Amino acid sequence: MESQKRTAKKKKYRANQNQKRKPKNVKQQKNSSSKIKKRRTGKSKKTLMEAKKRRKNRKRKIFLLEFLGAIAITSILVFFMSLFLFSLPKVEGYSMVSTLRDGDRVYVNKIGKLKTFELVYVQIPGTKEKEVRRIIGMPGQRVTYKNDQLQIDGQDREEKFIFDEKQTSQENGRLYTDDFSIFTLTGTSKIPEGKYLLLGDNRPYSVDSRQYGLVDRKDIIGVVEMRILPLHLLQRF
Repeated sequence: MESQKRTAKKKKYRANQNQKRKPKNVKQQKNSSSKIKKRRTGKSKKTLMEAKKRRKNRKRKIFLLEFLGAIAITSILVFFMSLFLFSLPKVEGYSMVSTLRDGDRVYVNKIGKLKTFELVYVQIPGTKEKEVRRIIGMPGQRVTYKNDQLQIDGQDREEKFIFDEKQTSQENGRLYTDDFSIFTLTGTSKIPEGKYLLLGDNRPYSVDSRQYGLVDRKDIIGVVEMRILPLHLLQRF
């Protein structure tokens, strides 16, 4: 009987101990699970931040590639267009003062229409040089200069683009444009077909058709329509 009582007491004691221990185990389990959750959430936040950074970097790379591609395509298009439609040469020398000065950058329309008094970009005959000059005589026209007065086909024509220079020169007792005619230049009364008389606006010092003769149509690259540089002197002709 005593042994049975002892065993029963032991069982009760063990049961009580187990009941006391159970809450501790539950608390430990809860604490460990919360720690695991925190670790998981911390890891998940890090992975989300890294994924966002990767997406941003990808977007930046894609934008940069698209931007560089657009620049490259635009540059190629401008290059090919410049071969056939326009060019942006720099003025060299002083033959076009005061209309254009040495170092000015101009816009040349390669398909522009040639007219009297238009500025043109031209390949100088017999050289590799390219210069800006002004059309004074067109094919079939009779051109003469007498006492600083231009005559085309027997009619006086006013050159407004050199008005001030002519006036200053005449006040000093000099001609701004020396007397000449198509006949004295070519031995013919009219400008032949396909030929043009080109002069610089700085008449006393310009090298032009008076020195190298009439210019072929094929040597005229295009019409100068605008000065684009320097910006403060931007001007349309």
